[in-house]
Amino acid sequence: MTERDYAPLSGACVRGLCDKLYDKRKFAGVEIEKMVKDFSDANNTNQIKRLIRVLGQELMSSTNPNVKNGALMGLSSVAVGLGKGCDVYVGELIHPIVACLGESEARVRYGATEALFNVLKVARSATVTYFPLVFDALARLAADPELQVRNGAEVLDRLVKDIVTESAALELGAVVPLVRERMYTRSAAARQFAVGWLSALDAAPALGLRRQLPDLLDGLFTVLDDPNPEIRRMCDVQLNEFLRSIKKEPAEVNFEAMINILITHAQSTEELLQLTAVSWLKEFAELSGARVLPFASGVLLAALPCLAYTDEPRKKIRETAATVNLQLTKLVSEMSESRASSEGPPTNVPPVEGAPTKETPAEGPVTEGAEDEGPPRLNLEAVVGVLTQMLHHSSVHTKVAALDWILHLYNKLPSEMYLQTELVFVSVVGSLKDAADDVVRRALAVLAEICSCPSAPASATAATTATTATGAAADSSVDLESSPYYHKFLKALLRLLAADENLLEDRGAFIIRQLCVLVGAEAVYRGVAQAVRGERELRFAARLVDVLATLLLTAAELHHLRLRLRAFRDPAAVSLFRTLYACWCHSPVALLALCLLTHNYRHCAALIATFGDLEITVDFLTEIDKLVQLIESPVFAYLRLELLAPGSAELRAALFGLLMLLPQSDAFHALRRRLHCAPPRSDAPPDRQEARADVDFDALLREFQRVQAAHRDYKTLERRLSRAKLFERAHV
Repeated sequence: MTERDYAPLSGACVRGLCDKLYDKRKFAGVEIEKMVKDFSDANNTNQIKRLIRVLGQELMSSTNPNVKNGALMGLSSVAVGLGKGCDVYVGELIHPIVACLGESEARVRYGATEALFNVLKVARSATVTYFPLVFDALARLAADPELQVRNGAEVLDRLVKDIVTESAALELGAVVPLVRERMYTRSAAARQFAVGWLSALDAAPALGLRRQLPDLLDGLFTVLDDPNPEIRRMCDVQLNEFLRSIKKEPAEVNFEAMINILITHAQSTEELLQLTAVSWLKEFAELSGARVLPFASGVLLAALPCLAYTDEPRKKIRETAATVNLQLTKLVSEMSESRASSEGPPTNVPPVEGAPTKETPAEGPVTEGAEDEGPPRLNLEAVVGVLTQMLHHSSVHTKVAALDWILHLYNKLPSEMYLQTELVFVSVVGSLKDAADDVVRRALAVLAEICSCPSAPASATAATTATTATGAAADSSVDLESSPYYHKFLKALLRLLAADENLLEDRGAFIIRQLCVLVGAEAVYRGVAQAVRGERELRFAARLVDVLATLLLTAAELHHLRLRLRAFRDPAAVSLFRTLYACWCHSPVALLALCLLTHNYRHCAALIATFGDLEITVDFLTEIDKLVQLIESPVFAYLRLELLAPGSAELRAALFGLLMLLPQSDAFHALRRRLHCAPPRSDAPPDRQEARADVDFDALLREFQRVQAAHRDYKTLERRLSRAKLFERAHV
């Protein structure tokens, strides 16, 4: 090695610079620093460039770690010697130093961190151009296996953060992609490094990091799911800090760009991640108001399943999701009220609001976008798709919330919801099979609301004033008759009950009672009676009539209907009686009870006279036993009092006929004692005129006999089929 090879460095300086002892390298560095100052004062740029080339290329190309450390010391001294004039040579100084940060020798990597620190400290803002290069190197050093190197990198990292936050030349748009990239790696050190950088950038409000949050939010939630608790804690703190600043200045926040990210992570199975995302959704719904409406389907897809949580650890998630759900319902109400006050009643059917139709996925958010123009609008089709999907959820709370939402939409947006009714109808009818009373009760409320809708949404005003489910009066049958869905619903209900024998036994009475409350008892009984008349499954028809008849005589919800039928002189009562009679023919005892209720005692006696031709089974006698018990109950108190009145011969004849059908059981003796307590028979004419001109009881009796004959044929066929199956099995 000759002095000329490394000019302008002397041989002694080169030997000192490359010595393994730090003090000798430091002494050589001081000599280089003085040399550079002289060159700079003399404006000798050629010599400075020559010196940097010797250090950064010729010495740096050596494989000896001591020589590399010497070159790093020399480059650091050049920067110090140049001072402010270092700006011109920043690139030539930084590139060889950064290259050494990837060396296999730990001593060289540590020396490179020191050298880069010195260069950056002198050049400061002039190094911003090379920020991506430096940042990438820092990210790698954060995961360095040597503690000394990591410590040196931490000092260097703090300096770089200071330079970036104080510099006006660096665009955050260049920084954010670099930080975001590290958040998606699996390296804990890289994630921790990225979160640390976000914290530093956020600490300088002038940089405006909040505007870049849409590009960072998904990465932050990814880091929040890291298995390292310290990294999760750091990320949680930073997210809370971001949320605090959003709440402080919401006008500057692009909520629409972040909501879908929150919707995705709100469906996470990780507790902290889900709670954080749902909490952000709650704040967004409160701060952005109607701007969240275009994303309502996705928000509901994330929030409603959270209502299913019953365990204590997830209680906070459930409560927060419930708040989000309530906020959305209020926003829909406000939207409806605002539209009604600003637009007035429309003249035609308004289109379904929102973005173009998108199929709602089984998982993941519904990613509707906000409208470019005009006020935020609700994508009703997507919302309904999510709500009907939620009806298949395993949680009662989720299903109840979905049904409440559907009912709310019918109340607030009736004309728009009419267009979604077909999808809603099919899904809600299926909910009637649910085991939870609350689900069935709300499903019936929705169906009652659907049936109360007009046949066509001619105007929003007409739809809004339509009878609601909870306020439907008992005389709403006229409105229901015009509904395109009422009879369709009754037929669907009968199919459900016929398909599942247990459903009729366990839930049939409950469903009928709830319907009577919602749409009126007369409307329900008239509609069901008409639907049953065409029922081909005669065994099911008889069982259903027994359920209806028992409710008619005992349920508190049907008290007014009982009074209406007892007022048999009323033409409306006669019309209802005729309708029920045709259906009640499927059950002889139920039909007898109906005639007793309506004071048609002469016809009761005529019916009983035909009972001898029926197949008297144990079930038949059990039904008569139950009827006798009902006669002894408060429901038929008026009937027992009629035994005291003159002209009660027809009633006596009917009751004695009933007595003759009974075996000598407890019911037989109870009815006999009741009849013996009555005063002696009087020949006075009856108080009531049963034979009304508009009621042909002979024709009614013939209809009863026809239906019972059909039942006999049906049972005979069933027995033949049963014997045939037994015969086939016996010969297999």
